[in-house]
Amino acid sequence: MERVLIHADQDCFYASVEILHHPLLRGKPVAVAGDPEARHGIILTKSYEAKRCGVKTAMAIWEAKQVCPDLIVLPPNYPLYVRFSQMFRELLSEYSDLVEGYGLDEAWADLTILSDGKLRIGADIAAEISERVRREMGTTVSIGVSWNKIFAKLGSDLRKPNGLAAITPQNYKRLVWPLPAADLLGVGRATARKLETMGIHTIGDIALAPPEALHGWLQKWGLILHMFANGQDNSPVTAIEHTPEIKSVGNSTTTPRDLENEQDAHIVF
Repeated sequence: MERVLIHADQDCFYASVEILHHPLLRGKPVAVAGDPEARHGIILTKSYEAKRCGVKTAMAIWEAKQVCPDLIVLPPNYPLYVRFSQMFRELLSEYSDLVEGYGLDEAWADLTILSDGKLRIGADIAAEISERVRREMGTTVSIGVSWNKIFAKLGSDLRKPNGLAAITPQNYKRLVWPLPAADLLGVGRATARKLETMGIHTIGDIALAPPEALHGWLQKWGLILHMFANGQDNSPVTAIEHTPEIKSVGNSTTTPRDLENEQDAHIVF
């Protein structure tokens, strides 16, 4: 029986939840960001109206305002987002005992048993989930359906917003291989730059590259990416029943003003 997995990604999650609770913002360019008064002004998420104006995630507020003067910036309300994330997971759990979260706004679910191992039926179930999210939560979700987690995640990005894409063994070369290498899960900025220097620009380039060459450039991770690009991902959807052990903690700060001398720096340290 072939596996049937979905990856569900809530569209513009923070911004969508805010707009749902502030209906007058609907249709306007909206972004959720840190505190601009304390200079923690990084765009966390934005509505599609803001995106069309050129606003990007991780852009500073002042930059975003330059490209979109009418941008409405809201502070994050994490308790509200967590509540909607829990609602989302509970809805997915009605379809599968195997739901694996990936941040607050994304999750994989294994629908193999429910769909009798048929991707077509899995796509029908995904469409039902999408409609229920819209009707019961008031937000939208984009869903990818595939036989492995990597391609399911890629599928959820193909038809945004409120889209559905099925990546199958028959069509993955046409749908996946032309995508930029950086779209493949596991290819970060540094890896993408290194692949560029080797003449590898697309996921198809990774798939068709000699495995020994990828190993030489990226060691073991090169072989893993080669498998991912060819749809050879067998990792299971794992239901996490507990909070994972915290291995390390990081902390950073943005100062309210520029540091001009050693005394300023000493105060921050």
